[in-house]
Amino acid sequence: MKVIARDLAARYFVGEVKYPAFFPTVYGRDRPSTEGVVVNVYRIWTDRESRKIVKKSVGEYLDYGGFVLPESGWRQIDKYGDDDVANEDLVEIQEKMEFPVVAPLPSAKPDDAIINAEVARSITDKPLFLEIPTSWTEKEIFAFVEATKGWAWGYGTRAGRSEFIELLVKTVPRSKRVVVFGIHHPAVIPVIVSLGVDVVTSGAHGRYADKELYITESSIRPLGELKELPCGCKICDGRTPEDLGTKGDLLAEHNLISFVEEVKKTRNAIVEGRLYEYAKRRSLTHPQIYKDFKKVVASEWITENLPFPKQSSIYLFEKECRPEIELGRSLAKKRGVRLEGLAYTYPFGQVYPPIVEARPSPELVVRSVIKYQYGVDVNTSQLRWETRKGIPRKIYMGDKYLGLIRHGDGFFVPSIEGAKWLKEMAPPPAFRIVLDSEGVEAVRLKRSPLTDHVLDVDPDLRPNMEVIVTDEDDEVVATGRSVLTAREVAEIPRTVAVKIRHRAV
Repeated sequence: MKVIARDLAARYFVGEVKYPAFFPTVYGRDRPSTEGVVVNVYRIWTDRESRKIVKKSVGEYLDYGGFVLPESGWRQIDKYGDDDVANEDLVEIQEKMEFPVVAPLPSAKPDDAIINAEVARSITDKPLFLEIPTSWTEKEIFAFVEATKGWAWGYGTRAGRSEFIELLVKTVPRSKRVVVFGIHHPAVIPVIVSLGVDVVTSGAHGRYADKELYITESSIRPLGELKELPCGCKICDGRTPEDLGTKGDLLAEHNLISFVEEVKKTRNAIVEGRLYEYAKRRSLTHPQIYKDFKKVVASEWITENLPFPKQSSIYLFEKECRPEIELGRSLAKKRGVRLEGLAYTYPFGQVYPPIVEARPSPELVVRSVIKYQYGVDVNTSQLRWETRKGIPRKIYMGDKYLGLIRHGDGFFVPSIEGAKWLKEMAPPPAFRIVLDSEGVEAVRLKRSPLTDHVLDVDPDLRPNMEVIVTDEDDEVVATGRSVLTAREVAEIPRTVAVKIRHRAV
């Protein structure tokens, strides 16, 4: 897992594909230009012609080179009352067709679902994709995940209540994928992704086309009501509604493009640090989506995973709950820091219109910023600093350069000498990432240390923190910027834990 960017609880990372991702549900030999698709295994099992081709790989069958995610089809089995198909049948088809991951049948009863997963594990050594019914309780989800997480590629559930999706994301190890099936409109994507969902899927593009329904940015419209096509995609450009009405495949492709473009825009919003703004704007397309958005951004889960600080400004157009501001206030209160001293520091110094109007003295800024970040009191009488426009920048103790207060977000970035100075004020693992000998050697070789070599971290670690990297003896090895939360460091293997800034070895 290579993490590229993050915002709120969302992660833009590279694995089998670029995540977060949109996978359309395909039937027959559809070949969408997406990095992944979803295939209903039960449909293959019930199609006699399809069952003849199980000697082919699923890629050959679909004539498709991307990632293929199986969906067991248990809803159709339940709907049609098909007692002929067994869990073993579906697992064996997936194994023979070389699916990259295997989906056993879920069950309304968690104990039965665990048995189905164990049976699948006895048939295949491929990782499992496990579907979780929305009727399960928190206790049932936890027990199921604990029993199966060693075999799982990921877990999935149906779109619906944001509270249930959040519960699933919080319970599943952060190294596993979380998939949400059956979204009905692209505007839902950034809101769901904000919780940390990795894959959203839908077959709505084709179903809507069959009913001559056209997806717009804010609605789903009957094609016959449109006077012109309000979209500039390759399908709509230069065409009329009548053109799409005579060719259902073109309408389906436009609808698919609407979903694909939405997930690309969502990933871009994560990179820019503006997922909140983008998700809010998209949520205004429908009252229920906006209601879910407000629940999502106010949740503790978002606060726990929020990168802090960020380089983006915060624009306030109305009274609203901004998780960045709430987290900043909480940290300042917890560490006994007056907001006046944080007038230039994220998020207070990046808000427009300003919420802190003071012009504090350089001494107050230095003392406040370091206590805000690291929770330690410093004796400023021992320090000196260079100022620019009245704001302290480079900080020294005698002739030793300790670090600088960064212009963009007002955070203190310690040098190696600054790291040695700071660590004496608090016992490990406060604001530290502790490495084993292999991790220290990686730093010496100018490589980024991986999570496998981390022995301990600050339990309050979050992405973008300025941290001190130490060895087992608490000797400073480097300084850097954290990439993961403390929980993710423990749960995600072979992933960069910290971007090194200064090395002492």
